[in-house]
Amino acid sequence: MLTYSNTSSSFRHRIRTAFRLCATSLLLLLGAAVSRAENPWTSSSMGWATGSSRWSSWETTRGGTFDNAGSSRGSTRSQADAPAVAHDDTIDPVMLKAGSIAEQRALPRSTMRCWRFVKEALVAAGGVSSYPQTAYAKQAGEELVHSYGFVRLAVRSAAQAPVGAVIVYGGKGPGHVELRTASGFVSDFYHRAPSNMPFIGAYARVEKHSKAIQTAQVGGSQNSGS
Repeated sequence: MLTYSNTSSSFRHRIRTAFRLCATSLLLLLGAAVSRAENPWTSSSMGWATGSSRWSSWETTRGGTFDNAGSSRGSTRSQADAPAVAHDDTIDPVMLKAGSIAEQRALPRSTMRCWRFVKEALVAAGGVSSYPQTAYAKQAGEELVHSYGFVRLAVRSAAQAPVGAVIVYGGKGPGHVELRTASGFVSDFYHRAPSNMPFIGAYARVEKHSKAIQTAQVGGSQNSGS
């Protein structure tokens, strides 16, 4: 009778141990799946090919933020981190409208589609007469000037750009583009501080009477070696 009891107890112990191992394995697998789903850098749907150093071909309008402002942490910076807000009365009000639209449509974090979101905001606000055709974010300024009557503003950094400006960055890869708003910077996502990528320029539509002045200022800055 004692032998039977010991055998039964040992069998029940093995069953309980096997059940615990199975439950632990399931929890580990579930945790790994959730972590992968929440990480945009391991998903090709975010615009970056898994296991590859190349951009995926799913989206022809490309732009990225390979810096601190490009992560979801960018939207949690304190107000003290944001540069002083500059206003320019010569900026066409349609540019402010574009920034407002972009803020309403902004996602929680970067999806590498900054130029696409800025294009759509400009079209919706009436800032451009047609959908811009350039593929890369760092090409935005040149196209806006040559095809849509924008001017390059006389500022030397993104922090100096006035509300309503389209800010373009270069560097390796497709670059980055964003709209300056009263509360921060927005493209496909919102953040308080500008990107730390190489600054190319700030562009905007301006009131007709001030366009010549803005153009002259830019020409003077370029001639002075800025």
